[in-house]
Amino acid sequence: MLINELDSTPLYEQIIIYIKKQIKDGVLSPGDRLLSVREMANSLKINPNTVNRAYKVLEQEEFIIVLHGKGTFVKNISQHQPTSFKKNELKTELELLLLSIHYQNISKEETAEWITQFYQKVGLDL
Repeated sequence: MLINELDSTPLYEQIIIYIKKQIKDGVLSPGDRLLSVREMANSLKINPNTVNRAYKVLEQEEFIIVLHGKGTFVKNISQHQPTSFKKNELKTELELLLLSIHYQNISKEETAEWITQFYQKVGLDL
C-alpha cells in the first residue's frame, strides 16, 4: 500500500479507501488477517493513531472485525451490506450534504463531476 502525502485526502481515509477496494476486488477475503495497527504504521511510516482511526471507521462500517489479542480480520461480505436502516441513514446524510452544496452555489454539474472523480479515484464503477 502506498500513501500519497500530496493528495488532499487525509491519510486515514486513504487507508480506508484502499482496504475497501481490496475487499471489493477480492484481494482481501472474509477471514483474512490485516496487519496490526503497529505493523501497518511501520510499513507506511505513519503515526499508529492514523491507522487506528482508519481501522475504527472500518470496524464501525462493519468491513472488519477486531478480535483483541487475536488480530484484525475482514468480515464476511454479507455482514457489511447496509441494512435498510443504514441505507436510510446514509440517504439522509447525503441529502443534508447536497443541501449544503446547493447553498454554497455549487452547480449540479460540478457536484456530479466530484462524484465521478471520487468513483474513479477509488476504482469503482458508476
